[in-house]
Amino acid sequence: MRELFNKKRHWSAGVITFLLLTAYCLLLTASGHAQTMEPKAGHEASLNALKNELLSYFEPVTGKIASVDGNSVKIDFGTQKSIKTGMRLNAIKEGVSFIHPVTKEPLGRIEIPVGNIEITSVAATDSSGIITKGRPEDFLNAKIKIPGTKIKLLFFQGNVDWFLGDSYYQMLKDSGRFELIDTGIETDDISKITSEAKAKGAEAVLVLQSEDFTDHINLIQKIFWVSDSRQFSEKKVLVNITYVKELRFKSGFFGPKEGEVLLSFQLPFGSRHLTVGDLDSDENPDIILSSGNDIRIYRPGVDLKLLWEFKVPSTGEVLWLDTVDTNKNKKDEILITSMRDGEVTSYIYELKDSGFIQIYKLKDTFIRRLGNGVIGQEYSKRDGYDGNVFHITYADGAYKKGENLKLPEGVNIYDFQPVNSSDGKQAILSWDDSGYLNLYNEKGVRIWISREDFGGFSAKFKRESPTVMVERGTWSVKDRLFVKSNEVLAPKRKPLFGMAKGLGYKSSEIRSFWWDGVTVEERGMLEEIGGEILDYAIVGDRIVVLSKPLFGIRASNILKGENPFGTMLYIFSLKGR
Repeated sequence: MRELFNKKRHWSAGVITFLLLTAYCLLLTASGHAQTMEPKAGHEASLNALKNELLSYFEPVTGKIASVDGNSVKIDFGTQKSIKTGMRLNAIKEGVSFIHPVTKEPLGRIEIPVGNIEITSVAATDSSGIITKGRPEDFLNAKIKIPGTKIKLLFFQGNVDWFLGDSYYQMLKDSGRFELIDTGIETDDISKITSEAKAKGAEAVLVLQSEDFTDHINLIQKIFWVSDSRQFSEKKVLVNITYVKELRFKSGFFGPKEGEVLLSFQLPFGSRHLTVGDLDSDENPDIILSSGNDIRIYRPGVDLKLLWEFKVPSTGEVLWLDTVDTNKNKKDEILITSMRDGEVTSYIYELKDSGFIQIYKLKDTFIRRLGNGVIGQEYSKRDGYDGNVFHITYADGAYKKGENLKLPEGVNIYDFQPVNSSDGKQAILSWDDSGYLNLYNEKGVRIWISREDFGGFSAKFKRESPTVMVERGTWSVKDRLFVKSNEVLAPKRKPLFGMAKGLGYKSSEIRSFWWDGVTVEERGMLEEIGGEILDYAIVGDRIVVLSKPLFGIRASNILKGENPFGTMLYIFSLKGR
């Protein structure tokens, strides 16, 4: 059945590719030139109009409640602070102050939540609202705010062309204001969509809908609060059909070169991270995938076979997955670093009997595998990565903090891999925050930098600031670097339109770097993978790649006009590379 499916998939792809090529050539002929077409500014402006509408309800603001009358409240600011009806704000009261333990400087006051309000009317200098949560007597003289932390938003694409919806998704992601939550639910029932959002911890739901015409698409955005399914915004924009066709043509529609893929699987759920390990000591590799707080373990074959599944507590987003055999029993443990509500927690899980048990938990700390061991680094809301990277040792049935690693200044836990030259020299290959690779010698001096950046990192987070008026920049979880036979592998993403990374990636590749002790040689290890590489892992002479979007067409979905793409899991051979 799978062989038959693949033949249908390739046939469908060939037909659609031909049609897109024909349409594209006709467009070029009609315009009287044969240069590469870029999307017109007006079309991107349509998506920007939707984005700005969404952002306008989540502008970070602070103020004070002036009066309370039953469930009605008056607020001491209005349109001059970008307040608008439909906004929901948190109400807080300040508790005791706290000071720096060393300098004794005052750092602020503890904030005590008292409830929420929704803005119902706005004037120039004041506003009115109603209490949606909390006791009225607690709101008098309370402060109100929309914090600058990321808003958890469920993104529901509905019947919108997948390429157009994904372009908008990437645009919202690059805004840095939202923690976007994917969903595979297929329904037009808003109550079911908001129930899904509530289960996934979202604060709001964005629903896209499309009205298709011969020459344009009406793209409709509706936004709902999750707590009561109340709609608070609707906006419609016009998108020219030519723009959508350009997106389809340039979006990495052409997948990996035929013959290179050993196996491919379309995943029925969104996943951002993967790792590979032998979890039951049977000498067969297992593929571990994360989706929200779900960890799923599969055995690859003709099809993916689900072996185990478990949930990680207090997890909104997995930041990193690894496996390692720390207790030398020929069974790998799963290393998980996760984030929820600005808090970072790391876990180690081990298979025991027929299920997985948590054997280690560490708050405010990142962890990962390095060689055959585990390393860690502390986390703070203020700076993200905080302090030195250190070894985590396992002895006498317990994990303990060990010695610090000697790393170049500014290199954090997910940035680097050690490398060795053929003549025995040691160095560190590391990402910098701009997406360039750097090589540092044993003295921590940078001796090489890559010619170009590698496409940026998708997991970015804002550093916490004591006031919404001050931006302190971001910190990011870098892409995985792998060492194979003294070569370091790194993923490289190619933006859809030149340097416009916000519209997504047309293709990706895996590049290899080898240091001979004097110079760094670079070559392509795995080229032209359609879409954006999310994560990858190496096992033996094979490489497992998680990518979105990728070439994975379901003919039935195409006929129904539904999303033919999804997160794809590819297994490639590295023999001869």
